[in-house]
Amino acid sequence: MDRHKESFPESDLGRFFDLSQDLLCIAGTDGDFKRLNPAWQRTLGYTVEELLAKPWLHFIHPDDHDSAMQAVNKQRAGESILTFENRFRHKDGSYRWFSWTASSVQDQGLIYATARDITERKQMEMNQHRLAAIVESSDDSILGMTLDGIVTSWNKGAERLFGYAADEIEGQPVAILLPPDRPDEETRIIARLRQGEQIGHFETVRRRKDGRLIDVSLTISPIKDEQGTIVGVSKIAHDITARRRAEEELTKSHEQTEAANKELEAFSYSVAHDLRAPLRHIDGFSELLGKHAATLDEKGRRYLKMIAESAKQMGTLIDDLLNFSRIGRAGLRPSTVSLDQLVKETLASLTQEMDGRKIAWTIGALPDVQGDPALLRQAFVNLLSNAVKYTRGREEAKIEIGALPPTEAGGKQATGNRQEAQGKGQEVGGNGQEDEVVIFVRDNGAGFDMQYAHKLFGIFQRLHAAHEFEGTGIGLANVRQIVARHGGRVWAEGKVGEGATFYIALPKKQAVGDGH
Repeated sequence: MDRHKESFPESDLGRFFDLSQDLLCIAGTDGDFKRLNPAWQRTLGYTVEELLAKPWLHFIHPDDHDSAMQAVNKQRAGESILTFENRFRHKDGSYRWFSWTASSVQDQGLIYATARDITERKQMEMNQHRLAAIVESSDDSILGMTLDGIVTSWNKGAERLFGYAADEIEGQPVAILLPPDRPDEETRIIARLRQGEQIGHFETVRRRKDGRLIDVSLTISPIKDEQGTIVGVSKIAHDITARRRAEEELTKSHEQTEAANKELEAFSYSVAHDLRAPLRHIDGFSELLGKHAATLDEKGRRYLKMIAESAKQMGTLIDDLLNFSRIGRAGLRPSTVSLDQLVKETLASLTQEMDGRKIAWTIGALPDVQGDPALLRQAFVNLLSNAVKYTRGREEAKIEIGALPPTEAGGKQATGNRQEAQGKGQEVGGNGQEDEVVIFVRDNGAGFDMQYAHKLFGIFQRLHAAHEFEGTGIGLANVRQIVARHGGRVWAEGKVGEGATFYIALPKKQAVGDGH
């Protein structure tokens, strides 16, 4: 007997049915399963008995009911072999995608079908469709190309950025976008990608369809196949033309500001220096006239005294101007500075100013900071001498020096920001409470009106008449400049007749200036 025509026993066919990894079934056109192999339970979680107990339509996704019935109707109409896809519900409530091949036996009203689980493939296809939709709708320019530099994909963002429609540039070399002075740039980029490198934020220039050059930032990545072999390139391009223009303007403005500051410093120094000569003459002749004071009447002696005092005041002003100018030009020598020790040294230097005064000092623990010791000492001399001066009208002056805890420093930062909004120059810099230390000097002296707080740290700005309190109006401007040079900020709070508090905020990690 021809062995190729030998019939197999029913038991062998049943074993094949049971061992198949594909889902095999015999279903009736009446809507019920007749026989299922064990692969159904492995795939959907239901037992075969649970599946046989319900119509097969019960397990199909509702959106696929119509297409399933259309397939059954085609089988009833005599279509012998049919292929289609639909979703079956898993016992956990999720759905699995099946790819079917079905054949009917019309006189028996049966459908013999085999299915494969294609859920992973479907998920991958959906992900690819979503990704393609995201790429196409993105405002960024996204393109793909081969390792030979041929453009393979081109989204709407690329059309807007470079001016080429997709059908104009797909299949063309990406070198069409290169300006004449960069002919080999893409070749070098691809060479780096072949080595597995990803290139991020590569800033360069590209040419649009209309010939206009634009500044772009590129993020370039290799495209790999399932084996990890690099088969292409993906590229995202951002237009940074406006940013580059703004940076150039900012650099130009900074250079102009630097030049203006240097000229202003030089002018201040020159004026202050040149004023010394006539001032020496005034002072000298006043002294000579003083030797003949006996020949003058009382009014003349008073005039002579006023000239001498004015000359002395002018000399002090010139010294302060020169000092202010030097602070702006001097290079910083940062080191660790003990503020506790610095305050002690400052108070020792103010002995003469405190002579005969009743002053109650309250000095809290102060931190070490990074900064220029000489400049910080000068800042504290100005602040403490101000506190001594403006408490002169008190029978007992009260002056407190301390450091704010971080939580309170944060609140003071907000206060400083509000004062900054009231007028320029009130606050300088500021990194927030976590990155800075805040030192305060508080007194019970004359105080000031908060509506004029923004003027306190400006040069020549005084909130009290000269006959009330002497000074040139440069001391607090020096404080502001010194603290700003250290990357910090200053502000103040006060009330007329009730005293004032001055704050210095210094960064914990110092970022001091270079002296220019």
